This record gives sequence, structure tokens and C-alpha cells, in this order.
Amino acid sequence: MRTTIWLCVAVVAAAFVASASAAASFCDTADDKVLCGQLVGSAGTWAEAMTNALNGVQKRAEGGKSVADVVAAKLPADVLPQTKDAIVSTCHWGYDNVMDNVKECIEFVKDDPTSAINSHLSSMSYSDCTEGLSEFNLSVPEATQFDDEMQKLSSALLAVAEKKP
Repeated sequence: MRTTIWLCVAVVAAAFVASASAAASFCDTADDKVLCGQLVGSAGTWAEAMTNALNGVQKRAEGGKSVADVVAAKLPADVLPQTKDAIVSTCHWGYDNVMDNVKECIEFVKDDPTSAINSHLSSMSYSDCTEGLSEFNLSVPEATQFDDEMQKLSSALLAVAEKKP
């Protein structure tokens, strides 16, 4: 009985080490190896790693919709209506752009792995929104946090993308 339990523990440990080393091989150049490993999961191939990572980013990025929606309410009352409209529109566009880039990259992995996936991954940011706010000396902390998160996620995706065979 004890031998069986130890054998099971050894098998589980070996599987954990194997999955950790697979993630490590896709993430060895990532700035945030832990984040990259979480996104990649137990993928065995580049296509699996990239798809897992993109799906993980898509789930995290979906929270950006609420950020785009809250920008208008966070702007000071004295902001001109046309300025407010331009900023809100830019922030919604930025969110849509992030989501569109993730979806396009998922399709690239499936249908066209020789595509320009890196350019799409590099442009996956929310900086248009935060820069638009900065132009008017405004700041919405949620937008800044979302932009920071998107930059970290984009960096992790680029680390996986560079391992494309």
C-alpha cells in the first residue's frame, strides 16, 4: 500500500516537473517567467503554448471592458464634452483593439503560423487610452493598471512567439 502511494506521488511529481520544464522552455526569455508559465500551462508544442497563452490573455483582457466603461465617470466635471467624448471613444477603441488582436493571433496560430503575429502582439496595449488621458493632464488609475497589465501580457506572449519553430 505504501509503495503504491509513493509511486503515485512520484508520478504526480514527475508530471509536474515535466509540465514546469515545458513552460520554462517557452518562457525562458520572458521578463515575467511566472506569468508566462501560468499562461502557457502544460503545453507540449509551440502551437499549444501560444494558444494557451493567448486564451489566458483573452480572459484577463475581458476585464478591460469595465475599465473602458468607467473612464467617462472618472473624468472631472470640468472636462469639455468633446474632449470627454474623444477620450472615452479612444479608450473603447483601445479595448476593442486589444481583443481584436488576441482573436487575430489565435487564428494566426491555427491557420497561418508564418504570419506577422509578432506585430499584432507588439501592438496589444491600452496606451492609446492612457496617452489620451495624459494629453489633457488626466489620469484614471484603472486605465493605467490595465495598460500596465496588457504590456506585461504582451511581453509574455512575445517571449512565447519567439520560440516558434
